[in-house]
Amino acid sequence: IFLGIKTHKFFERDGADLYCRATVPMATAALGGKVEVPTIDGPVSMNVPKGANTGTTLRLRGKGIVDQKSGQRGDQYVRLQVVLPKTSDSELEEFVRRWAKDHAYDPRAELRRSP
Repeated sequence: IFLGIKTHKFFERDGADLYCRATVPMATAALGGKVEVPTIDGPVSMNVPKGANTGTTLRLRGKGIVDQKSGQRGDQYVRLQVVLPKTSDSELEEFVRRWAKDHAYDPRAELRRSP
């Protein structure tokens, strides 16, 4: 008998823990707020902290798989992906230009540091 396990389109499993990604609107990432996230028990509302960034990982305690040996439930880890609007408007573009003049930063600066 050959048994194959198909990967899930949304969840990845590691032991009793589940991992997934959730897209977050730019405004929610900057200001904080709630997003709906699927779990194996159905959707839940998750708090996104103010200033969240792509790659930020949040934990939903007890939303993983039940461990057959211990009977304990694992956690679900949600990795955020900040998404800009599909179409930009002139108001958003102008705001970003003004903001960038006074708030310059280089997110790649660490890549140029010597080891």
